[in-house]
Amino acid sequence: MTKICTEAGRKQSARTGGTGIRLGQGTLAGSVLFPLLLVFILLPVLAAFRPLLDGGLRNNVLRALTEPRFLYSFRFGLGQALASTACALLLGLPGAFLLARRRFAGKRLLAALTVIPFSMPALIVAIGFVLYYGHNGLLNRLLMALFNLQEPPLRFLYSFQGLVLAHGFYNFPLVMRYVADAWERVSANQEDAARLLGAGRLRVFRTVTLPAILPAVGSAATLVFLLCFFSFVIVMLFSGPGISTPEVEIYRAARFEFDKPLASAFALAETLIAILVLALYALLEAKTAGADQGQIVLRPPQPFKNRLSRLLAALYGLLVLFFFGGPLIAIIVEAFSVRGRSYASASLGVQNFLRLYTSSGFRTAFANTILLGLLAAFLATISGILLAVSSRSFKSLLLTRILPLLPLAISSVVLAFGWSSLLGSSSLLVIALVQAVSAYPFIFKAIQGSVGRNDEKYLQAARTLGSSRYSAFLRVGLPLALPAILSGFAFAFAISAGDANALIVAPVSGLETLASYLYKLAGSYRFNEACAAAVILSALTAFVFFLKDLNNGKA
Repeated sequence: MTKICTEAGRKQSARTGGTGIRLGQGTLAGSVLFPLLLVFILLPVLAAFRPLLDGGLRNNVLRALTEPRFLYSFRFGLGQALASTACALLLGLPGAFLLARRRFAGKRLLAALTVIPFSMPALIVAIGFVLYYGHNGLLNRLLMALFNLQEPPLRFLYSFQGLVLAHGFYNFPLVMRYVADAWERVSANQEDAARLLGAGRLRVFRTVTLPAILPAVGSAATLVFLLCFFSFVIVMLFSGPGISTPEVEIYRAARFEFDKPLASAFALAETLIAILVLALYALLEAKTAGADQGQIVLRPPQPFKNRLSRLLAALYGLLVLFFFGGPLIAIIVEAFSVRGRSYASASLGVQNFLRLYTSSGFRTAFANTILLGLLAAFLATISGILLAVSSRSFKSLLLTRILPLLPLAISSVVLAFGWSSLLGSSSLLVIALVQAVSAYPFIFKAIQGSVGRNDEKYLQAARTLGSSRYSAFLRVGLPLALPAILSGFAFAFAISAGDANALIVAPVSGLETLASYLYKLAGSYRFNEACAAAVILSALTAFVFFLKDLNNGKA
């Protein structure tokens, strides 16, 4: 079969000038669907910037530039994003090495951490950090009891350091996953050849391994930078009094000051910075993709070679568990803690979950979360498939790697304002569109990578055996890309389920999800019930990932 497919693919490639799957997707997809989808994505962005024209574009931009909080918020926003990215790299790179090159007990658990940024809402992270690092948190109470202290020793949470630590926890698994994938693909032949020529371990790493993984490190760093730069909920909770970022200032100007031209000017400057970072990200991604070409020999994970390496790995695991697993443990403990009249008196039980279950508001929020998540995931997945397939009709870096990923450079706050302005008011559809546009770049990347790695000779063989271009893709290409599509759908559902930003910025009367319900419970200091809802929300997203893995296993 392989021989027949190879021969058929060679004949088909000769007839099509070597275009392969690009012709299989058709001219319609490349020349019509691709521009239409990009216009659809750009519409809310243009609507969000339209208030800049009220009173004159130049006047509004100058007014924003002379606003005292403008430079301060951007300086703080860029500073915390850079520091948070450095923290994520510092924590993620050792984990990437362990995932890619070492075999050890607990490796699956470490790999499971890579879905945290997608399956856990930022609000849950914030609650966990308050419960663990707060003045009355688990860690402070433990230290006070151990050392007989009268005051909590840790007071960094509501500061720049606390913000960086929270962002580092939320995003270091992204670094770990991105870099581990690249590290696994480093050719063992090249490393062995360098050793045969007399190079030591450090020199092999510096001259062979590091250049191979550096594009992936850069890609992960730029993506983490964008996520931290656009952070909203965590910044509002942990930035401290008088400290702000452009994202928070956009929200304040539009929501509380009713100054949409000023908010749009802030958003424009924020977006221009993010687009520059996105362009760098696209260039690094192109280098990473280029590194996949050619025949390579992969090195299987090896056991630890000595006691020192095992000790260092154990210390890294303890560090992750103590400093970053602590907030997760605190959420679970608080969810099952039943408080008495005194806050200090508590017992274990499921009363918090029972109170949630008997609340009609919670049941409605749970149903809305599933409905909105499925709708947003469906829209994001369809958009991701169409853009991933149709983008293969183009060679331009701008069209294939920058414009489709443009939502990464646009915050959900700006998108929510844009869709609300475009459609006249906020609604379930508006929120679903905001979440779909925010989520589809991840699906686009997953599907584009899957289609790019699929052996195109099978599609070419199907065309040679009489299938139409669309039939060949639907019957051959789509099943091959199904694992990536299911993963993208699960990620989009998780992103939607954990997103409270859109509903905070553009609230819909009568529409509440688990994420916004969590926000309300936390604001009412009902932390036990908020943590119980967080556990349920995490279980819901974990169940979706479980279904995805189950289907991938069957495939």
